[in-house]
Amino acid sequence: MYEVEVKAKLRDRQAIIKKLKDFGCKFSEELHQIDHIFAPNDVFFPPPLNTPILRVREQNKRYFFTLKISQSGRQDSMERELEIMDSSMMIEIMKFIGYKEVSKVDKKRIQTKYRDMVIELDKVEDLGEFIEVEKIVTHTDMEIRKNIQKELCEFLETLGVVKEDLLMNSKYDIMLFEKLKGK
Repeated sequence: MYEVEVKAKLRDRQAIIKKLKDFGCKFSEELHQIDHIFAPNDVFFPPPLNTPILRVREQNKRYFFTLKISQSGRQDSMERELEIMDSSMMIEIMKFIGYKEVSKVDKKRIQTKYRDMVIELDKVEDLGEFIEVEKIVTHTDMEIRKNIQKELCEFLETLGVVKEDLLMNSKYDIMLFEKLKGK
């Protein structure tokens, strides 16, 4: 499975919510997600493409372990995820196997689905508000996945997102790392 996504800065949350509701979308309850991001000890962050990145997510008292390996770009990743019982034990295990925590992302998220897309509106601590649209696909051909990213960008434009606000090849963990590395 591959997660193909596009992010953008969110200028007018209520206008986007209204447009999506006009499309018949219903939103989830707000999720509070805290993501602990880990990279191999011997890799500088942000990592090169094809580096296995691990995540432990705390989400409304549930915990998930995720492996992501960026493919053609940071918003095109092979992804595997499973629910776990003990996030602190998983974090301890990752340190034992040679991974270091490189970033912590704290966000509030609401989600909806439209056709075969998942749309997420995020408030990320220390970064601001964003919209993310993604598809989970099985296509192994990177060119097909790049074309899917173009379609996702076009969909965001139908919601009123302007091209200047698109964040191509961006991830919250890297954005936070770059913003906070001097602190």
